[in-house]
Amino acid sequence: MGVKRGHMVSKGYIEAWAVSQNVVDVIDIQDRRGFPSSIRNATVVSYVYDPKVLALDLEKAYSKIEDVGTPVIVKLRKGGQSLTDEERDAMIAFLDMHLDRGRYADQTKLRAPALVLKTGGEIEEAELGLGDVLLLSQSLPEVLRLPTLGLDQWEWKVWPVEGLVTGDGAVLLWGSSSKDAEICTVTFPLSPTRLLVIGRDLPDGVPMNDRIASNSKRWIVGVHGSLKLDWADATDV
Repeated sequence: MGVKRGHMVSKGYIEAWAVSQNVVDVIDIQDRRGFPSSIRNATVVSYVYDPKVLALDLEKAYSKIEDVGTPVIVKLRKGGQSLTDEERDAMIAFLDMHLDRGRYADQTKLRAPALVLKTGGEIEEAELGLGDVLLLSQSLPEVLRLPTLGLDQWEWKVWPVEGLVTGDGAVLLWGSSSKDAEICTVTFPLSPTRLLVIGRDLPDGVPMNDRIASNSKRWIVGVHGSLKLDWADATDV
């Protein structure tokens, strides 16, 4: 039995954007609408991560990453920048999961035909869902995995930034100014007032919220009253 109510942006993470009554503002880019929502219901899609063919429980795997990573996010929010190796690994796993989910956030209804080779040698026609695609993508060499960047050896800082939003595209990857440069910085909003910066510093004046909005495929989340409705049309950002 799959998980009926799957959060595409982790519930424990977006809690920091909830003010009263555990309410946040949400923009659903796919449906081009903005609305207030409880964190319990925000970014929920029914059975979103259920594999149709593969056997691994993806929702359970994500839940374990969230259980270990969320306390590290809370620690960083409170100013605890001195992390253990295990805490850094947990945070990198959380960021990688968030990045992975965000790549396919607008493809929740994905169905792809496939041929499955069974153990007895029989070939069977099947239909892959989003959960299967997410699982298969983890072994594709062209799909970037954050642990391969060596982020645990980069400099980690938490910057005070007022009015941050978040979304399924909140993990931002930055290169240097040279053409075809390798990634040198990863940023992620920890809360409406704290930004995690891993790697080199960014220049002043970067429109962080616009970058997060334009990088998000379906969901943008913010403190009640903070979102721009024109972000609902991602092509205009």
